[in-house]
Amino acid sequence: MENTVTVTIDGVTVKVKPTATILEAAKAAGVRIPVLCADDKLHPYGSCRICIVEVEKSPRKFTPSCTTPVNDNMSVKTMSPDLIEARKRILELLLNNHPLDCPICDKAGSCQLQDLVHEYGLGPSRFHEPKRTVAPSYHSKVIDREVSRCVLCGKCVRVCREQNAVGELAFTRRGDKSKVSTDFDQPLDCEFCGECVEICPVGALTTKQFKYKGRTWNLDRTTSVCNYCGCGCRTSYESRLGRIVRVKSAARNYLCSKGRFGWDAVHHPDRLATPLVRVGGELVPATWDEAIAMVVTNLHVIKNKKGADSIGGLGSVRTTNEESYLFQKFMRSVVGTNNVDLLARLKIPKGLDTDFFSGEIRKIGGHDAVLVLDGDVGELNPFTGIEIVRAVSQNYKKLVLVNSGFNKFNRLASVVLDYLTPEAALTDLLPALKTGKGGGDRVMQAAAILKEANSVAVIIPGRTTDKEYAQIKELLPLLKSVTTYPIVRRSNLQGALDMGVMPDYYPGYQKVGPDAMSKFAGSWNAVLPDDPGLTSLEMLAGIKTGKIAALYIMGDDPAGSDKGLKDILDKLEFLVVQDIFLTETAKLADVVLPASSIAEKTGTFTNLERRLQQLNRAEEPHGESRPDWDILHTLAKKMGSSMHYASPADILKEIRATVPLYADLDAGSVWPRERSPLAGADVDLSLSSDTVMKNDVITSDRLLFSSGTMITRSKEISTLCRTAVEV
Repeated sequence: MENTVTVTIDGVTVKVKPTATILEAAKAAGVRIPVLCADDKLHPYGSCRICIVEVEKSPRKFTPSCTTPVNDNMSVKTMSPDLIEARKRILELLLNNHPLDCPICDKAGSCQLQDLVHEYGLGPSRFHEPKRTVAPSYHSKVIDREVSRCVLCGKCVRVCREQNAVGELAFTRRGDKSKVSTDFDQPLDCEFCGECVEICPVGALTTKQFKYKGRTWNLDRTTSVCNYCGCGCRTSYESRLGRIVRVKSAARNYLCSKGRFGWDAVHHPDRLATPLVRVGGELVPATWDEAIAMVVTNLHVIKNKKGADSIGGLGSVRTTNEESYLFQKFMRSVVGTNNVDLLARLKIPKGLDTDFFSGEIRKIGGHDAVLVLDGDVGELNPFTGIEIVRAVSQNYKKLVLVNSGFNKFNRLASVVLDYLTPEAALTDLLPALKTGKGGGDRVMQAAAILKEANSVAVIIPGRTTDKEYAQIKELLPLLKSVTTYPIVRRSNLQGALDMGVMPDYYPGYQKVGPDAMSKFAGSWNAVLPDDPGLTSLEMLAGIKTGKIAALYIMGDDPAGSDKGLKDILDKLEFLVVQDIFLTETAKLADVVLPASSIAEKTGTFTNLERRLQQLNRAEEPHGESRPDWDILHTLAKKMGSSMHYASPADILKEIRATVPLYADLDAGSVWPRERSPLAGADVDLSLSSDTVMKNDVITSDRLLFSSGTMITRSKEISTLCRTAVEV
């Protein structure tokens, strides 16, 4: 049984861990102690002294609760008259140099200092000296620094160091000239995640994006999910007059720069507002009825002329589960083909959802050691990178890093294995783990750390070769209590796979064949094709030979990702593109259908942990755009289908009835790997090609800003980027 101590806070007795602080005990007792510098995400600091309490029989009059550990049978008072008076004096000192510019400060209404001054009813200051003023800094990208408002709590300094391992901010100078700044007061040069802004208790750090856009009490808040990578961090859209003005972390946890600032792409002037149809070689605006009629007519003509299998569908990892489910159902039950797939399968590690199921990201710090086989993890899956930093800096775990370059993880690692590829590193590491010999000092040190650890988190690279896949499978049994964390670059890839956007699997990884076909044919009241369809690569090859005459693309931009695909798509008899922008692929289409963005619809995502997540609408759809599910639903009915859904909730209800993995899966829950039909099977869900989408188009120096329909149209993110290059 775990040891506990008994503590009494304002007459409320609780049992807490011996390592708990008085502040933590007070929270357990439901007693509020005011704080400024304390935060659950950071180590105790004790700079502001607002959290002082009285401890019975203590030789000290007042004690800072955030840094003082509890003792058994300790008795604490948090709101005595003396304490209230002392806190008033502390607030007076904080206000001595603090500018009283609340009317123009973006933090007004959510400022902790403002709240405390109101709570403790401070009157006129007894200090009459002129306030010390420090010039603000507006030269940094996306973030402004109002240095005079700083209360020197150190939160921004600590979160940048302890959570992000960047250390861009620090205390500079001394005494009454102390301030938080960068090296030589230069503009910020960091990851621009904005965590310092969110954690700042006052208005010392603010964002240019939100400046003068609204007051916190005027904002409506809608929780949703970030769609920029597989982590699926929870977000809170903050809107004024029906228009988003700011995005924050819904779970007070973490958002990267894309998640915090990249949402503005939904307001880009290039958003598609009406359907477009090709007339005389040009795309011209059309009504929805005209566009739908053109799609229906052409699909019917091609199907009757060349067969259903001459039509293919490419789905998306940016659409919801409900939309992915409906897309594959439309292709199978309405068009009549299993030619449905994801080009995104070219970007996933071999072994995903068969051998390498992801653990819960927040639990990375619970392992004794972390083995990172891809040094770019912090760029590709930022939240995974943050949890690795926390594991080392806050939980004091060991990090073994495979990285040929240099980044923040090098500074944290116990051992860095400087190899160009995971394959080269594992070639030396595997013998060292097996025999305890060879490989050099660093390899032996890494092997010792991994062997001694009672549990190990292994970060699987975003892409793995056949050799690396085999090596990792050989590695895992050599370690104790291993949990894998594959890097997944695309947002709802897991959900799209779960929903069966693959030519050889129905939803829930049910193999295309007589048994599964019979089950889904009965459920969908439709005649379904017998044989597996073509993969996305086979469809592209089929366009060249004339086997594929028509393609329906929902939420993907093949020509934008690979310029070489433009000539291939040009050979199609008919191309439909459903997207939110006139992408490079949409420019080639015969019909372009405007879709709603992630902020304009409801539904669910499934992140890389297999966690079901709820999306909610924060804005009305732009122009005449419609949610993807609504477009597909309308099209299916026009083509004679009997399917009927009033909302995404109806589609999710059907998913629960037909996909065992989702039968009792509530939002926020993770479906267990043991329930997957593919667990431990020798199946590869990834695709590989030596020609198609071989290179990534990225922003110079930052994998984080990999190209995409949304991120390349974010004004804020563009200020952080340089010219896009191929690597």
